[in-house]
Amino acid sequence: MKKEIIICSLILVIAFFTSCNTECETVTTRNITILVDATDSLLIDKAKHELRKENFEQLVNHELGLKENPKCFTVNYDFGIISTRSYYNPTSTALSHTDWGQARNKLTIGWRDFYAAHEENLHSLDSVGLMESTSLFPTLMKAINKTEGTVIVVSDLIENNPVVNFYKNPPTTPEQMEKAYADLVGYYLPDRVSHTVQKEVVFIVMSEPKDSGVVHKARAFWKYALEEHLGLKVSFADGITTL
Repeated sequence: MKKEIIICSLILVIAFFTSCNTECETVTTRNITILVDATDSLLIDKAKHELRKENFEQLVNHELGLKENPKCFTVNYDFGIISTRSYYNPTSTALSHTDWGQARNKLTIGWRDFYAAHEENLHSLDSVGLMESTSLFPTLMKAINKTEGTVIVVSDLIENNPVVNFYKNPPTTPEQMEKAYADLVGYYLPDRVSHTVQKEVVFIVMSEPKDSGVVHKARAFWKYALEEHLGLKVSFADGITTL
């Protein structure tokens, strides 16, 4: 009887380690880009609140498709700022957990460092100078081209640049949206975006009541422009917690 117990115990131990060793044969990899509209101090404050640590953690877990503690994954995270220029130079951070044999505290330390880097990115928004106008279009196009994943845009979505001004003349009909898109392409000359099912854009909409009408029209424009012309999956949310 004792021998049978020992044999059964050995079988269970072997099965346990076998399952652990095969746990990471499949690694979930996600590329996440976050673009923050820093055109005024109010938007910056809203973005920093929206992207606070607990919300950012929820966003990462949502993108990984994990409801419980992550096991085997790699997250490539770019952080960029929407400005009046088409220049795009994101800050990149990576977090990997591909060895299930690691002690859990190593994963905890990895998350801690990952979120510390994210919070440092948010602090960098305080040094951004105020802008008289903004253009989401060129920065977004460059971010979409760079990633093979999800672009999260935290913005009021309102364009106000030398080509279009949504405050004065927001496009409302398909013809007006087409013209606005063509004008933006002609002015900024963006690189051609490759069509891939792996790319999607999620807008986290920051707005004030006084601009709600303009923001609603801006949402329609971005959905039209990115879906009709680029074939991207586009969605909108009032906050990360509503994703």
